[in-house]
Amino acid sequence: MKENIANFEAANPDIKINLSVVSLGDMLNRLPQSAAAGQAPDVFKMFTPLVPQMASAGVYSPLPDAASGVTDWLRPTDTFAGPDGKQVAVPYEYRTCALYYNEKILSQIGATAPTTYEEVVDVAQKAAAAGFTGFGTGFSDTDNSAIISTFFNCFMSQVDQDIWTEDGQADFATEKAEEFGNFLAELRDAKALGSNVVSDTYGTVADGMASGTVAMSVLGTERIVSFASQNPDVKWTSLPKASTGDTTGTTIGWTLGIGSGSKNTEAAWKFIEYMTGPEAGAKMATGGEVPTRAATYEQPFFSTPEAKTVNDIAAYVKSNSEPRTYADNWTSLATGLSQAGQRLTLNNLSGSEFIRSAQDAANKK
Repeated sequence: MKENIANFEAANPDIKINLSVVSLGDMLNRLPQSAAAGQAPDVFKMFTPLVPQMASAGVYSPLPDAASGVTDWLRPTDTFAGPDGKQVAVPYEYRTCALYYNEKILSQIGATAPTTYEEVVDVAQKAAAAGFTGFGTGFSDTDNSAIISTFFNCFMSQVDQDIWTEDGQADFATEKAEEFGNFLAELRDAKALGSNVVSDTYGTVADGMASGTVAMSVLGTERIVSFASQNPDVKWTSLPKASTGDTTGTTIGWTLGIGSGSKNTEAAWKFIEYMTGPEAGAKMATGGEVPTRAATYEQPFFSTPEAKTVNDIAAYVKSNSEPRTYADNWTSLATGLSQAGQRLTLNNLSGSEFIRSAQDAANKK
């Protein structure tokens, strides 16, 4: 990102980019406040499921008319709209969920990469008996419950389960969705979850995969390149097949939008267009992130051997994920999932009780 910003400033000497790095949790709290005070940033990143929520909170300016000139997005952009239907964001990078596994651990216990969730439980139980965390996930709500909500999001796509009604009411407590809760309950009963699962986060589980203490986990494809450099034993494959569905998860990622009340809309869009364009996208791809525009893949980098991994990830995202339309209560849903997970662990909730509890939490006003 720093290189791309420097290149943009060199090509646009009249525009200066001031970069601020803020945690997602802080952004969710501060953006509505700053927008109300007329101090929203000119451009900000936002995680895909939270765009409608932030739009409802008034933190975006509609994209300028010039945005309609970009037509080569690899996924539809009509889901990035505010309450008035106007587009407020564009995709910055794509990702989806994948199953990560430690090949060395699985070899040690005489197992191969599982292809169904039932097999995941079996392999995770054997890994736990050998002294490892069989399956890494977490029920902490300190980082917007990122790990459990991302996994849930992808699983609901796998079983073709809508999460909300047309009027934004959470409505997913079905037999298909209960498979997700049952999977977590079976891992608990197999003693295959981490000892600190109630407080584990996306970061701590990823660290466990990298350090070789976690046998398997479902995380985003953005971790593929970093895991390859941190621990060559960590491999990745498609999501396990759900009993009532397939292996197709949800297309997620980060987006870029313009802050409410920005006085630099033209410059802000010029920056967004550059950061999502071919030159910046090719630079971003060297880190394993999947660019969002077709024109980017015409850059020379994507024809080199060094691009094989990101090309593989991009192909996987294209073939194994679909975008979703979100309601404006993702934070409530994510928090409900983490709290239900804590109760599943500590109070022995059943899978169906887990799903019902999360749905009820998402619908609380």
